[in-house]
Amino acid sequence: MKRKKELFYQFLIDYIILFITWCGMFRRSFNCDTLFHYVHPEIDIIGRCEGGRYLSGLMDYILYQFGLTTADHTGITVFLTVFLLAVSILLVQISFAPLIKYDSIFRKAAYHAVFALVFSNVLFSESLMFGECSLMFGLGYLFASIGILFFVREKYWRAFLLFLCSAMEYQVSVTYAAIILSAWIFLENGYKITLRTVKQELICGFTAFGAGLVDMKSIDVLVSLGILRAAEKAPGLGNIPEKINICLKDFVCLLQNSRGLMPKVWLPLLLLLFAAGITLLKFIKDRDKMAILYYCLLIAAMSAMVYILPMAQKYISPYPRIIWVFYVMQAMALLIAFQTSQELAWEKITGYACCGYLAVQIMFCHFIVTNHMVSNTLDKTYTMMFYEEVQKYEAETGITVRKLGVANDTNCPQSYDNVYYKTDQINERALGTVTNTLVNVVTERNFEKVPMDENIYQTYFAGKNWDFFNASEQIVFDGDTAYWIIF
Repeated sequence: MKRKKELFYQFLIDYIILFITWCGMFRRSFNCDTLFHYVHPEIDIIGRCEGGRYLSGLMDYILYQFGLTTADHTGITVFLTVFLLAVSILLVQISFAPLIKYDSIFRKAAYHAVFALVFSNVLFSESLMFGECSLMFGLGYLFASIGILFFVREKYWRAFLLFLCSAMEYQVSVTYAAIILSAWIFLENGYKITLRTVKQELICGFTAFGAGLVDMKSIDVLVSLGILRAAEKAPGLGNIPEKINICLKDFVCLLQNSRGLMPKVWLPLLLLLFAAGITLLKFIKDRDKMAILYYCLLIAAMSAMVYILPMAQKYISPYPRIIWVFYVMQAMALLIAFQTSQELAWEKITGYACCGYLAVQIMFCHFIVTNHMVSNTLDKTYTMMFYEEVQKYEAETGITVRKLGVANDTNCPQSYDNVYYKTDQINERALGTVTNTLVNVVTERNFEKVPMDENIYQTYFAGKNWDFFNASEQIVFDGDTAYWIIF
């Protein structure tokens, strides 16, 4: 009973940290993919299956049969996702429990900060912006965390099956598991390379990445049988040197400012160097050359794992929702540093660094979420301003507008100028990318999508660029069709 009570309090602390980080996403929000799912859920379900995310597709299919779509209730799905993530953290903490000591409030705070960093970081924000998919991510990491628990208890086949289930939700979850297990093996073996260590690392690779490989190969089998179409982001070798170059440049961006989501002061690099310095200081003091070698190999391997999934794609796409495991690597580096610092005089400093780094991440997560709401608000505002012009035209002419043709001006950015924390699909604007879908969702009317008329484009829009919404210059009506050029 005492143990259950302790675990409940651990979960409560984990949940509160995640709640503080992501509560801003509990309101309804959207990005381009969310709007598409809202209008065409059946196409999205098929697309997930084509990407090997069978369990995710099945879950959405069942909801769809009951007349529900996750895009209708993004606040609820994110709320449930945060709950699942807190459970996932608790399972990881249980896995590490025999190796760490929760024997003081300070150590508890440091350990909670380290484990919370896994999901409370700026790159993970992209996962929650896909409100229609967030539950898929939550279940994927939950399955992976259960698999981690089975692995540390040497129930390897059960771990493999759980990793396979996690891959069928979202493939990057097996990378999350592999990085955490690599750190666990390092600590569990007392920083020593032994035959047992090598065996555990090989089993970790086979169970985690083997499950991911089975999932990816299943796509090829189903495509060859004609059951599924080949996915756009199909696995393949591609140009390996070019992909390695892209990954290295991207890794530098992560170390510098997390792809523009943090100030350009190299904070992630400084924390990584700090963690490595503390750990290596302990090994140097012990004159343990093999531990130094093992640690360097571990950090290199965990860093490489960040890009293992993008490297497996024929055309590399290192999106934040895939490479967010960079912060899993950072969390594990800090965990090891805090463990080794307990044998030095640096425990307090390391503990404060862990807590301070988490606080910084939470602060910038709030900035990102706030900017997301600004972007959503601007999308809806400009859409309603366009719709006001449609209603005005209909009232004046008696003609009902039934069709909509759109195009972008010569410099239509992916995000709004006054949205400062953005990269890839983090805080991308829907206007200019899925304009027709946005208009239909916001106005609750079904405007037929038609191509931009070439004559109208050349007469009114060709070669022009706007920095703001100007209805008199950007909207042209022709009978029952509206033509809109997006600034």
